[in-house]
Amino acid sequence: MKRWTPLLLAAVLAVTAPASSQEKVVHFSSINGQTGQSAPYGSKVIEGVNLAAKTINDAGGFSDKCGTHYKLKITTGDMANSREQAVSLLRQAAGDSTVLAVIAPSPSTGYVPMVPVAGQLKIPIIATGSAAPIKEWNPWAFRINTVSKVAVPTFMRTLKAKFDVKRMALIYDVTQDGQRGEAEFIRNAAKDVGYDVVAFEAFRAGDNDFKPQLSKIKATKPDWVGIYGATPELAKVVNQMTELAMKAEIFTGFGTFNDPVAWDLTEGRVKGGYSWSAYFALEDPARPEVEKMVQAYKKEYGHDPTLYSFYGWDAVHVYVEAVKRACTVTDREKFRQALNTIDNVPGLSGKATFKNPPEGENLTAAVIVNQTTGRGAFAPLK
Repeated sequence: MKRWTPLLLAAVLAVTAPASSQEKVVHFSSINGQTGQSAPYGSKVIEGVNLAAKTINDAGGFSDKCGTHYKLKITTGDMANSREQAVSLLRQAAGDSTVLAVIAPSPSTGYVPMVPVAGQLKIPIIATGSAAPIKEWNPWAFRINTVSKVAVPTFMRTLKAKFDVKRMALIYDVTQDGQRGEAEFIRNAAKDVGYDVVAFEAFRAGDNDFKPQLSKIKATKPDWVGIYGATPELAKVVNQMTELAMKAEIFTGFGTFNDPVAWDLTEGRVKGGYSWSAYFALEDPARPEVEKMVQAYKKEYGHDPTLYSFYGWDAVHVYVEAVKRACTVTDREKFRQALNTIDNVPGLSGKATFKNPPEGENLTAAVIVNQTTGRGAFAPLK
């Protein structure tokens, strides 16, 4: 009887399609959080990645500009919520000569330490939701999503101009680089934008009782409260604010209030909350490609996508476009150069443009300041 090792099992579970003699297989490694505190985001990215690959393969694959035809293969690794595991999986992918590039994590906990290693190992990576600052970019690292340093100034100035925000409190997950980083960014921008941060309270991933921090915040009488944490903790904060009869307006980043899971966990209490986001909607008659993906996603997984599902989908399609231009499944340098020719390539979450060096940010990533109006629905603020 054959003994199934984890590596063999992973290979069997890989999203792949058999290649004919006239076609080649493009192999991407997908590294994200399937378990632990990163799972609410990472699992949705993985689903978006796998659905994109399946949709492309089911349609017959794609051809590059040189006339070669391809099918996609995706192998998935779980970084949980561990920096060390993320880097280890990246090293494994780099050591596999069949892997052309890596679809990197949504949690900054994994992506940030992967950036310098990608440069050392010379393997392209593209983040799918990470928003923490990168101290030093290298030509091998990219990011499909918009980031706090771009979004927060627009977000804060929009709220200030529209509502004359004066007294603000922040509660954030100190263990998550992206969440902590955005909370710090908002605190540091207070004087420049024109509001006061009257409370700055931290918690840790996995916490359940937020009432000590919320009681301190309530005592400062803020008119706005920013909540920065993964969906499970964020939802608990919102629910416990209701229990404490806190009346402040709420806001967050990364489109988290627009996540159907956040709506469900709070029984709709995130309605009316404010956020910045890339484009995300469960229904949009003006964009049939969005509705087509959402329906396929529900059929495949039995639940709704989130913005992070869109990021996974978009990362695959950007990589496919680069393969079409590079005409290779093995030359990582040629593929990396092709990524730098991506200019206003449309995706579900917005458009993608890269020019690295000097940095791997998406130069045309969308930033939409919005108010949550329903489950998976929002209205942009003008």
